[in-house]
Amino acid sequence: MKKAKILSVGRYMPERVVTSEEVEEMAHFSKFGVRSGLTKMLTGCETRHFAADGEYCSDIAAKAGLDALKRAGVEPSEIDALLFCSVTHDFAEPATANVVADKIGVRNAFVFDIKNACNAFLSGVDVADSLIKTGKAETVLVVSGEAFSRWMKFDYDNKAELMERAPVALSLGDGGGAFLLRASDDQERGINKSYFHTYSDLWNHNVVWGGGVMYPHASDKLYVPGTTKGIADKQKEIYAGILPKIKDIFGMTFADADVIIPTQVAKWVVYNVADMFSAQMGLPASDFVKKIVSVVDKYGNVGSSNVPIAAYEAIENGMVKEGSKTFCISVGVGISEGIMSATF
Repeated sequence: MKKAKILSVGRYMPERVVTSEEVEEMAHFSKFGVRSGLTKMLTGCETRHFAADGEYCSDIAAKAGLDALKRAGVEPSEIDALLFCSVTHDFAEPATANVVADKIGVRNAFVFDIKNACNAFLSGVDVADSLIKTGKAETVLVVSGEAFSRWMKFDYDNKAELMERAPVALSLGDGGGAFLLRASDDQERGINKSYFHTYSDLWNHNVVWGGGVMYPHASDKLYVPGTTKGIADKQKEIYAGILPKIKDIFGMTFADADVIIPTQVAKWVVYNVADMFSAQMGLPASDFVKKIVSVVDKYGNVGSSNVPIAAYEAIENGMVKEGSKTFCISVGVGISEGIMSATF
């Protein structure tokens, strides 16, 4: 059976950089007597990128995809399938993947969107892996393009709402990433195994209520509310439950991995994950911290783009090299969890 090899990783970050102090001013922290610096203190996010006027999800994803193609020396005509995997999107219908394909110049492929909150990109890579393994596609481009700055709320009604929701919601940023995958006979490199599970009874956390048929014309509901406490609490339980099964599922543990690439929600999550891994395996937490890619301080929480953006960063700084064994981990509202082992 062919293996889905990661030919390249692409990334695009919009030009505008916004500090946490700036977004706190935009959210009128001083009006409610809240001191500046709360967002950075609670999430670790110092800066994030915002898309320019007239720059959309499809633009961000297309630029990340083109970067991946250029790095691999692959032409758009070689793409058999293109998957757009993001929380945000250009419009309700058709699939934003159509626009991305048009902007990249992909004409010989089937394209579609995958929506699964922050877990969309990893879900897309898993689908791409399946397409390649079943012979339905040879070369697949998986892209994400988040424009959360268009879904951020800055007009909070009162101090209580701001304190509960703003720090998490204001750590969001814009950006895109891409994985270019191709069928390969090399069994030593590529996507190894994946594990996905959804806790569907917990979907009612951090819901963007606008944009669907439930509230079709409610523009005041088109924002990320930042109500993530239930997800954070459940995440601890998720990791505690999955850790003992890792060896059986993947044939290796997190201790065996060279690099761990998690979704970038907050700085404290990185250290919590390291503590849980170390406690389960009887190893120092510092051993795991060294393996974990953390870029939330520079880019904030970029939703589904978190994993490819962090993977790109890890390649650029030398953490991920050819032959590196990695675990990619994402958790999205829904609540959906995904873990994937891959050898670059």
